[in-house]
Amino acid sequence: MHSLTAVLLAVISLSASCYGKIYTKCALAKELKCVYGFEQSSLGDWVCLVQHESSFNTAAVGQNKGSKDYGLFQVNHIIINDYYWCSSAGKGINYCNINCDKLKDNDIADDVKCAKRVYSRHRFYAWNGWKDNCQGKDLSSYISGCNLSCY
Repeated sequence: MHSLTAVLLAVISLSASCYGKIYTKCALAKELKCVYGFEQSSLGDWVCLVQHESSFNTAAVGQNKGSKDYGLFQVNHIIINDYYWCSSAGKGINYCNINCDKLKDNDIADDVKCAKRVYSRHRFYAWNGWKDNCQGKDLSSYISGCNLSCY
């Protein structure tokens, strides 16, 4: 009985690691700052964006006017989707040089790299979630109370 329980727990753990992760505001802010080098002054924007685009779910897939948006940093159908920033079945421009399905796992390194590429071209204006919910607002509440120390 114990071995069956152990096997089931292992399968559940592996499934969770393959299919994504749900972040908290503070965990995401700290990882963006400490692992990926985001400036603390921009963390409110990024956390707000992610909340409104994917609800902190790395496995999120959105449907928008015939297009799909993938992962933690989803954006509108015109900018990042399976025809522009990532590739689905080898089609599309693929500016981020990544298969769209890779943006749905719990390893966000490639998601961050792609999001930075989008940001370098369009700033936050590429994301409707940011424009509609974050732009021009006090976003300090998105990181208030978070321990953002990298030590």
